Amino acid sequence: MKKVLLLVIAGIFLTGCNSVAVYQDPKTVSYSLEGEYDNTEDAQEVVQVIQDNLHYAQEEDMEGYLSTLISSAREETEEELFPFFESYDLEHTVLSVEILDQEENRMLVKTEQQAVMVDSVDGAEQYRDHIAEANHTVIKENEEWKIEETIMTDTLFLD
Repeated sequence: MKKVLLLVIAGIFLTGCNSVAVYQDPKTVSYSLEGEYDNTEDAQEVVQVIQDNLHYAQEEDMEGYLSTLISSAREETEEELFPFFESYDLEHTVLSVEILDQEENRMLVKTEQQAVMVDSVDGAEQYRDHIAEANHTVIKENEEWKIEETIMTDTLFLD
């Protein structure tokens, strides 16, 4: 089964990268919707689903987080994400959004996202703050946009 956003992020702290990025204060970040899209309303709805997903992750709201995913991904995601929520408190920020492809019931969206650890439990493995490119596949399920898959690439660490 496909992994989704934070499941991939959970593995990122174990990888290495040569470049170093600069922390961006979430209070000062602004971006505009970029890319190729015909239906602005659908594009905005999809971006809202991605933002909601990250907000729920930041708040460690499992029910809310799972509500942004396709139904077939929820059980496995909950099992894998629960220990991560228990170990880390993260701040998530969307830095940029580009629609790569838009179809009636499917959209490919590339975001640049920042994840910064705010707190962790004693004994948790070191989490590496980072900015990464996230490639989201979002589909309509029961007439609502849901995240089907997220693949993280081009990770730049903030340390």
